[in-house]
Amino acid sequence: VTTGYPDGTYRPTSPVARDAMAAFLYRFAGRPAVSLPPSSPFTDVPTSNQFYREITWLAASGVTTGYPDGTYRPLQSVARDAMAAFLNRFAYVAPSS
Repeated sequence: VTTGYPDGTYRPTSPVARDAMAAFLYRFAGRPAVSLPPSSPFTDVPTSNQFYREITWLAASGVTTGYPDGTYRPLQSVARDAMAAFLNRFAYVAPSS
């Protein structure tokens, strides 16, 4: 679910950003297939973003809708209320084991 950082560290006390949270949930769901559109569903997530696939899957599956202004805010920390909402929606789209 997590791979840590390229320098080999885990950084356990660092906050989790929304883009990394998308990657965690995508991996936890088993890396499901996702059709990547040529343009991003969010104005602040370019197709070159390292987590474009994961964020796009999160949007396509309904786990996230982003913000009303069309952004996802990938580098913003995930607040506890938002994490609860993500996990609640995720429970309905994750494959059952």
